[in-house]
Amino acid sequence: MYLMDSIAQVAGIAPRGDPILSIYPDIWDRMAGAPRFLLDNAAVHASVEIGLGRPRVLLDALEHIQVPYPVMWVEWAESGREELRRRFQEEEIPGRPVPDRLGFLLETDTGGRKGTATWAWASSGVDVPNIAPIGAFFDLDRRIEQPSARKTGILQSNLGQMWKDNPVQLEALKDIWRTAKHKPSDWGLKYFDVLYSRFGDIEERLNASYADVYGEYIEIWTIILLLTSSRQAVEYRQVDRSKINKARTKRRETPLLDHTEVVMHLSRHIKGEGAARSPLTYARKSPRIHLVSRYLARRGDKHWLVNPYVRGEGEWVSRHTHVRG
Repeated sequence: MYLMDSIAQVAGIAPRGDPILSIYPDIWDRMAGAPRFLLDNAAVHASVEIGLGRPRVLLDALEHIQVPYPVMWVEWAESGREELRRRFQEEEIPGRPVPDRLGFLLETDTGGRKGTATWAWASSGVDVPNIAPIGAFFDLDRRIEQPSARKTGILQSNLGQMWKDNPVQLEALKDIWRTAKHKPSDWGLKYFDVLYSRFGDIEERLNASYADVYGEYIEIWTIILLLTSSRQAVEYRQVDRSKINKARTKRRETPLLDHTEVVMHLSRHIKGEGAARSPLTYARKSPRIHLVSRYLARRGDKHWLVNPYVRGEGEWVSRHTHVRG
């Protein structure tokens, strides 16, 4: 089952007045009408590759990113990141198993540069998904100094170790995290208050909650880069569940959510078996002079931002913009 559907099912039975369970109908209300994107393993793998590329490039890209919707939901199967864990030979931490599905809810202001990210995940054998009490309150136009414990965590992380001998890239990596302040949400404050009164040792629980989401912050922006790429790196497939929901409504079951499935094509598209090929002596005519917009380039596991440049020969391409008053 998709993570968003698990949240919807719990929201249908959770009491809104409960200090802990009230988050599920609240998240459901905030997701209502928002576009929802489900990434396949190829898209997740590509987002990981971008995160493993040079942090300076990603930081430059953040200067131009705008979240395209005021509210949007993104989720994926964690199996798509198994290769990353094998690459770093990561071991499963006792008491913190790898979730089956992971997702986040982005809520932004009108400019798409400032907002909050709320994480959620579902694990096998657990009927109720987890909502993170720690949220990322980001502002891409600011630099927010991080607590010393968080900075130490970045330096000791796998990404930090990759760039420990490169001061420029390491500083850029820290600057990516400086675009957000991680802290308990309004619901998270109630969550910790209840846990503290029942179980005590709030500091240990706080540290565990920060560890659950803090390192994932970079993944938000690598995914947004994929979704807003000027090149058609991914294909969007609309999934309509209206028919199945009619039957579920009759059985008084929670309706499933419509969403957009995101598929990334890593191999070249083949237009047809009988596609004509040009002769060996054929030289393609140089295009007319035109301006190529800035874009994020990829070669293997390397990614970099290409600045605008002029391409072609001969006459300039003239563009006409029609404006209606």
